[in-house]
Amino acid sequence: MCFDEKESVIRQKLDVILKDDLEAIIEDLEKESLLETPYFEFVDYREYKEGIYSRMAVVDFYFFNSLNMKITRKYRYYKKLGLWDRYYNKYYITAPLAGEASEKIETTVPLTDETNRKIETSSD
Repeated sequence: MCFDEKESVIRQKLDVILKDDLEAIIEDLEKESLLETPYFEFVDYREYKEGIYSRMAVVDFYFFNSLNMKITRKYRYYKKLGLWDRYYNKYYITAPLAGEASEKIETTVPLTDETNRKIETSSD
């Protein structure tokens, strides 16, 4: 079975997941540490004519008010099942404010195996 859905339906499915992900990110954080309106923005969105996955989206989530941090997540659309799959999840310290030291922290947490974590920390 292969789903042949309209682009608007595919994007609606992704929007539901993105809103749920944002809520899950902020639900256990202190309200005082959050932006007034946490948000996400698309970094990339692509359509593929061949292969198992027909769409790919890269989305950055911003939520802290005093920490320059974001989460980047990648999603792919499995056309045979008509479902989005999140397959990438990294935390980043973003560009520092003027006068602050620049530091990059990269964290990868596999979504399917919680025991297999990789954490890399490097200073620029």
